[in-house]
Amino acid sequence: MLTRKMAFLTCSLLLMASFIAGPAEAKKYGANSGKGNTQNWWQELPADEQQMLRDRYEIYQSLPEEQKGRLKEGWQNYRQLPPAERNKMHKKYQRWQKMDPEDRDRLRRTYRKFKDLPKDQRQQLREELHHLRQMSPDERERQRHEIYRKYFPIGE
Repeated sequence: MLTRKMAFLTCSLLLMASFIAGPAEAKKYGANSGKGNTQNWWQELPADEQQMLRDRYEIYQSLPEEQKGRLKEGWQNYRQLPPAERNKMHKKYQRWQKMDPEDRDRLRRTYRKFKDLPKDQRQQLREELHHLRQMSPDERERQRHEIYRKYFPIGE
């Protein structure tokens, strides 16, 4: 569950940051010499990327500078991922999109609780969740509930 949330947040940041690639790619194609090169770069973009950049420009402009910086960094990290990792990330994001709104809200609340844990407990929780991968589906589900109760007791 936490992995889904983290994947969603990463994908959201990457999608929001996708339009930031414009200046970096424009430089790559020599856009610093004038509008014509930027125009060439823009025309070489696939239509879906052009639309994505247009759709997100206003959102990006309204963000605080700190958040813009994080998005830029996220986009740069994304671009360095191997294709297999990008595909894995896209699949996780698609899973997030297909989730019911209630499940998304529940996951968001859990992630907020996770972020409020002390650093050592977050690391311990990550390790325990990693061990779940080796269990059978039934055992994994049972253990997952126990871990949740351990780290996020009811009433807190």
